[in-house]
Formats: sequence, structure tokens, C-alpha cells
Amino acid sequence: MKFTWPVNSEEKNFCRHIDDLIFSSQKQFCVRFSGFLTEREQTLALAEAHSLGVECSFFGGYADASRKIFAAPKASDEEFPLSAITFLFRRQDNLTHRDFLGALMSLGINRNLIGDIKVGQGEAIIFVLSTVSALILDEVKKIGNVGVKATEGICTRLPKQEFDVLNLTVSSLRIDAVVSAVCGISREKSYSLIRSGSVIVSGIQVGSSSEIIDIDEVFSVKGYGKYFLSEIGSLTKKGKVHIKIKKYK
Repeated sequence: MKFTWPVNSEEKNFCRHIDDLIFSSQKQFCVRFSGFLTEREQTLALAEAHSLGVECSFFGGYADASRKIFAAPKASDEEFPLSAITFLFRRQDNLTHRDFLGALMSLGINRNLIGDIKVGQGEAIIFVLSTVSALILDEVKKIGNVGVKATEGICTRLPKQEFDVLNLTVSSLRIDAVVSAVCGISREKSYSLIRSGSVIVSGIQVGSSSEIIDIDEVFSVKGYGKYFLSEIGSLTKKGKVHIKIKKYK
């Protein structure tokens, strides 16, 4: 069973925050926006808005964004208070998502002010709340020891999402078996992660270790990464299943 309601105090506090945004928008007759939300938070916010009979919308700066801002009531994409910043650097400098995120957070910028970070060869595009774009443009001249040039706006094509490909065999397509294989941990550890709410499938927290994961479903494991099941292959002689997993870089 998957949970679409808050399952711990942190999520309950988050839902109260969404309620406050909705009530404020109704009282002041204006659109109110959140920070950037994870896929799980988007699911909770949508459920909360629906429970209150409120139309809402989400936008993260481009189609298929992972991290998105919540708006109540519904807003057009142009109304969302976000900015894109393009960073250019030498192609031989292999900067990563983690490098850029660390540099921004070292400025005291909270994670919910930062959206998707799309990194390619010699370029990166980062989506942030508009309130912090000037700070980033003024302060970020280097990422680690690598010099970068920052420009407001999308000045190049969005870098394609890159993946590490994992070819694995699993005893079944149960979520605990798949998590065990992709994370290189025991089934017992996988079960513990699921029980603690650390496994999210398609934005919804997994509530049962026996849940079956389907092809093309995206899932994340706290502390390990984000993945999707891209292929389900044939059975081995011992009855195990060949699968191909793509891990987001």
C-alpha cells in the first residue's frame, strides 16, 4: 500500500505549511507560492489542496522538472517566482550536481530555494527562487577550484539527464528485492528503509515491502539516490529476473 497522507511529524508540519499558504491566498485574494518541493512533497501538497477543494498548480522552470513550486490557487507558468541561471566552464572540468549544490548551500541558501540542477559538459543550468538569483550571480565565481561564468536566463540547451546503468538480477520485482539489488544492501536493510519511509515510488511513500515495481517507474532511496526501472528482461535458469536500472547522476 502507498501512502498519500503524512506519515510522520515532519510531513504533518509540511501539510500545515501548505494549509497556511492556501488560507493566506484565500484571505488576501492572491496567489501564494511555496519553495521548491520534492516529488513526495508535491504529492502531499496536491492531496492537501484537493482535500480543501482548491485548484493548484506546480512548475519547476521547464517541462518534466523534478523539483517544483506549488501555487494556490492555480497560476500560469509565467507567474512563478523563479529564475534560471546558466553557468559556463571548461569542458574538461567535470563538475557535478553535488558540486553546484554544495557551492550554493555554502552561501546560506536553503535547499527549498533551489530547484533542478542540470549539468552537462562545460555547462549547467540551475533553477532558483528569484529572491536569491542576484546573490548567486554576484557571489559564485568558482565551483570548488573551477572558474565559472554565471548568466541569468537559459543561455544554452538544457543538458540531457545522464544516468549510470545497472544491469542486475533480482529474485522478484518486489520493491524490497529491487532496493536491495540497486543499493547493494541486504533484504533486511532494504526492509528497514521501507519501514522508515525512506523509499519513494512515483512521488508516493512505499508502505509495504511486497509492493511490485513496474517498468518506467521512478523511485528514490534516501541516502542512496534516484533510479528508474528501464527494462525487465528474461528469467535466469534459477528463476531470477534480469532488470536494467538507470541511476540519475
